[in-house]
Amino acid sequence: MRAQEDAMPSDLERLAFLGIDPASLDPAPSHRVRADWLARIDMHSPDRRRCCSCKALAVATRVVDLAELGQRWHDQCRDCMIAGIRLNWAAGRPMEGRYRVTLWTGDRPILEGWWDELATAEDKTTRWIHTFGSREGARVTLDDEAAGTRLTSWPEEP
Repeated sequence: MRAQEDAMPSDLERLAFLGIDPASLDPAPSHRVRADWLARIDMHSPDRRRCCSCKALAVATRVVDLAELGQRWHDQCRDCMIAGIRLNWAAGRPMEGRYRVTLWTGDRPILEGWWDELATAEDKTTRWIHTFGSREGARVTLDDEAAGTRLTSWPEEP
């Protein structure tokens, strides 16, 4: 059996599924200082970046190490950053909220997010369908964790 961390998508797999060309990401310096990343996400910075996934204003950035391309900046909005956190059942549930939205490819969850309000979760479901629905094998589900029921499945399950 593979270790839990090996079961998670690699940075390259996640970028590819989200439709991000890794070569389009800005190169990151090998020795970063606070000013390097702060300029990318500070609301007052003239150099503030947009989310690599959905093009909303970025609020977080991280460096991904891509073997052939080296270290690159991966800028993210709040929603894409939160949704990108993979569930690690062995460590317990990393997010709280009654409603879970999951983006799947085949039988593998790629992105997950939890929200307390049904209206917010429904809005995220609609946005994820719009953003990721054209990807081959994409499926988006909305589950009520408290009731243990699936509220939405796109495309509809047979």
